[in-house]
Amino acid sequence: MATIDQLWTFLKTVRKKSFTELILCLFLLVLIPTYYFVDVFHILPCMYRLPSGSIWYLTHVLPLTFMVFNLLTNFVAVMYADSSVVGRLLTVSEYTPKGIQYYSEKKEDIMYCTICQCNVPLRCWHCDICNVCILTRDHHCTFSTTCVGHYNRRYFLWFLLYLSAASFYEIILIGYYTYYKVTITFSDFMVLVPFQSIISGFHLTVGQIFVVLLTLNLIAVTMSSLLLIYHLNKVRKGLVCHEKQESNYDFGLMRNLETVFGEKWYITWISPFIKSKLPYNGIDWHSHVDQYKTK
Repeated sequence: MATIDQLWTFLKTVRKKSFTELILCLFLLVLIPTYYFVDVFHILPCMYRLPSGSIWYLTHVLPLTFMVFNLLTNFVAVMYADSSVVGRLLTVSEYTPKGIQYYSEKKEDIMYCTICQCNVPLRCWHCDICNVCILTRDHHCTFSTTCVGHYNRRYFLWFLLYLSAASFYEIILIGYYTYYKVTITFSDFMVLVPFQSIISGFHLTVGQIFVVLLTLNLIAVTMSSLLLIYHLNKVRKGLVCHEKQESNYDFGLMRNLETVFGEKWYITWISPFIKSKLPYNGIDWHSHVDQYKTK
């Protein structure tokens, strides 16, 4: 369970993020529930008159609720699960000021970070945005305002999967509802050109609202699907984004899945609250590789 100290550390970390990142993060946290409430309290009741259409209504609401629950909880877990070296390799409570350049001194494949003031292990990189070294660092996610690394990569991948599935579902549901219930004219598409809307005057119509809803889902399903394919391919090969075609950490498909999703990788899709112990600590990759090679 999360402790008060962990929560306080998380809040201090969020406070240091850029304004743009916080806006994007809040945009997602508001947009996802908005879609859910529009579906549950407007679109579905219009499509299936209650109580006569209760069964069909529930066949939509139950899986939709499951997807939205996993979307939000996995997204928050990405932000909250700490993959940094703080508390693992650092003994100081605050980072040294930015502006001190980061460099490495190779000594038996050990690097030293002058900002974090500690030796950092293999596959650990310093993030200039988070201003800390991240264990098994994959990349910095702007929307979650944090780095994806050893302990939160699982949540990031499930978030992408559910975002792809939910966006695809929304395209079908909203598209069907729009086709039968909403009249969309060519002028409604002008809402996608903000400059034109400012010149001609902004008069929001129902058609424009659904054009925006469909467009946002088309963007979301395209981006999330492409990202999911890219990252799953990396997982399959035992790599992170910074690594190209190295085979040092390719332990086979099943072990690679366990490295990211944990020992119970096959049920982690149900909820981020399911505990799934990772086989490695993200620090001593030398012994992990040697242990695999001796098998």
